[in-house]
Amino acid sequence: MSATQLFLLIASPFIGSFISASANGWPNWGKTLRSRSSCSHCHKRLQISDLIPIASFLFLAGKCRFCSSPIVINHLMAELCALLIAIISVWVLSDTLVLASVFLGWILLFGALVDFRTRLLPDGMNLILVITGLLVSFWQSGGQGLLSAALAAIIGFGVFFLISKIYLRLRGREGLGLGDAKLLAAGGAWLGVMAISWIILLACIIALFSMLITSIYSRKKLEAETMISFGPALAMAIYLLWVLKSANIGLL
Repeated sequence: MSATQLFLLIASPFIGSFISASANGWPNWGKTLRSRSSCSHCHKRLQISDLIPIASFLFLAGKCRFCSSPIVINHLMAELCALLIAIISVWVLSDTLVLASVFLGWILLFGALVDFRTRLLPDGMNLILVITGLLVSFWQSGGQGLLSAALAAIIGFGVFFLISKIYLRLRGREGLGLGDAKLLAAGGAWLGVMAISWIILLACIIALFSMLITSIYSRKKLEAETMISFGPALAMAIYLLWVLKSANIGLL
């Protein structure tokens, strides 16, 4: 294992914690990053020993050391997801693609967390993903790869944009946000034209499965008007297909 790979594995839970805090504070990042971490129940400032990713949650048994209130599990899940992204990237992909893979995974994790909380996908994040997707495609395949990625980004955006307008015309209400269209454009830039249909199919399967699990857990019946955050499913689909493509596994 190289020094870079080892560093990514060690740093990933800390980066996951930062991603979680940033997503929770979006779009007011400044206030979140300047303020000291505190318990959401008793509002006492946390000590350094309380802020060690994953380990602190386990050591404290998921409870605040001051008031014994349950610690919100969101941060732990983000830390574990960031670690899982690093593990998959180091284990499956070649050294030349590890950095690109963890970057893609961590940015998608941020977007998924923001969309889950607000049902919005940051434009800045989508723009960064499109640009980096174009750069990675150029690095891998030169000018032809860049043109193919640009075409895929345009098609990806166009597909969801057209669907959103048709849905609005037929149902008289928004059914798919432009943030999702921009994220699909980013997926096209990273994966190419042929992957767009697979991204949509896999994202729909993930979203449907999540809805069923949520319905069973909450004991609420699914209805046509039930709103969901599609961004997390779309982000997961893009990352999974990127890993399969980069490792020469699967259909891409």
